[in-house]
Amino acid sequence: MKLTLQTNKSDVFIKNYENHKIYINDKVFENNIMIINSNITKWEITSLKISTHEYYKEILMANPEIIIIGTGTKLIMPDNKLIHEIHKKNIGIEFMITESACKTYNVLASENRNIAAGLLL
Repeated sequence: MKLTLQTNKSDVFIKNYENHKIYINDKVFENNIMIINSNITKWEITSLKISTHEYYKEILMANPEIIIIGTGTKLIMPDNKLIHEIHKKNIGIEFMITESACKTYNVLASENRNIAAGLLL
């Protein structure tokens, strides 16, 4: 079987997530972040328990195919109303612990998918 190296066309590659830090390329992030169109910005959200459509406004404006949400070290699901509102826009949204969200982001980015991520530390 011939193996070939698949290149990731995204400028963002999450190298590691540990001790409430995310390592992306050559930078370390110690706060909640959003990744939208290869841009990394601080995500002003404190907990998904209080999540509202307002926290996702910037992500939704990018019109991604799918949104990956990392919920920290424990899986937290927001209100079903929020999920339903996002699905009505034909955008997928998945919630998982942040470690899994980082891995999923890398896989989808390597497939050149139109994704966005919100990662809670």
